[in-house]
Amino acid sequence: MALTTLRQPHTKALLALDGGGIRGLFSLQILKRIEELARKHAKNPDLRLCDCFDFIAGTSTGGMIAASLSLGLSVVEIEHFYLENAAAIFTRNSSLIKRLTTSRYESTALRKALQDVYGVDTTLGSNRLRTLLMLVMLNASTSSPWPLTNNPKSRYNDFDLCGDSSNLRLPLWQLVRASAAAPFYFEPEAIEIEGQKFLFFDGGLTPYNNPAFKLFQTAALSTYRLNWPVGSDRMMLVSVGTGLLPRDLVSETVDTVNFIKAVPAAAHALMYTSSVEQDLMCRSFGRVVAGDQIDSEVGDLSDSPAIGQQPMFTYARYNADLSKQALAQFGLAYDQNVTFSLDCLDSIDACIEVGRKVAREIVKLEHFDGFWAKT
Repeated sequence: MALTTLRQPHTKALLALDGGGIRGLFSLQILKRIEELARKHAKNPDLRLCDCFDFIAGTSTGGMIAASLSLGLSVVEIEHFYLENAAAIFTRNSSLIKRLTTSRYESTALRKALQDVYGVDTTLGSNRLRTLLMLVMLNASTSSPWPLTNNPKSRYNDFDLCGDSSNLRLPLWQLVRASAAAPFYFEPEAIEIEGQKFLFFDGGLTPYNNPAFKLFQTAALSTYRLNWPVGSDRMMLVSVGTGLLPRDLVSETVDTVNFIKAVPAAAHALMYTSSVEQDLMCRSFGRVVAGDQIDSEVGDLSDSPAIGQQPMFTYARYNADLSKQALAQFGLAYDQNVTFSLDCLDSIDACIEVGRKVAREIVKLEHFDGFWAKT
């Protein structure tokens, strides 16, 4: 008999998606493999990842994917969205002054694309969302991370406490746009809350470009009012990256370095190191079933006991090193136009090719043992 959902009643499955711009296409290949395995396991060719996960979180491009999955879109449909809209979204600002002082790209196409796929009137509290959802952004007006969810029990979602000011009334498309407002690339998104306008930037500027551990905290900490039970047999956390791009902070010498080159490089380094640290935190408290090594000292922690001896969840981290040396091991090599930077359209085909090869190697059905319902 075909299954319509893979959710086990006594377990909770969480999915966290990193930021990374156009490299979201790499993440989608990992997700496509998970969806493929889920459909075969359930004997249901129409199964979606919203049927497999209870809570989905994303930052920036990961937020776009997370919201789309929660709305019930298939991975292929989301991939088509990226391929059809990428060129328009990354259209350079017509004004040179704006490109130098405000943003490299226009935001009109991104806003329209998000409104088209989510609906202008769809809110964070919409019953169209088929899972719990978390979107991470930076509130520049208060200098604080905002991991917003559609959990109706959350303090600032509670209609009894907040009335019309509940975060659940905020437009979904606008929150996703805010989460993806990468500085230097797109202008911030202004959202009116309680009669006051706040400016929001990309969630990659917070410690949660990889939102996996924050997702776990949101599900388990009593202050977030979900209080889901923990344990390696009760909760699974799947974390999907956009590919690791370790780079020198500044490749020039002391004499040649300049502000224009150093600031974006520093921002990249911050996002890279915070993503790795979030991964390490998850491995420290979980039972690791998948994931490359963190570094040469720590390893991958698959054989190490969790802090406190009792793991709080089963953890799988799916990602890949995108350096030239690492890709060569897959028999892949690309010309200098393929930089894998978040706005590099020349990297689209490479993201898809690398993602497919990596997904076949690292995503295994046995990782989900005990969490997917039996057929």
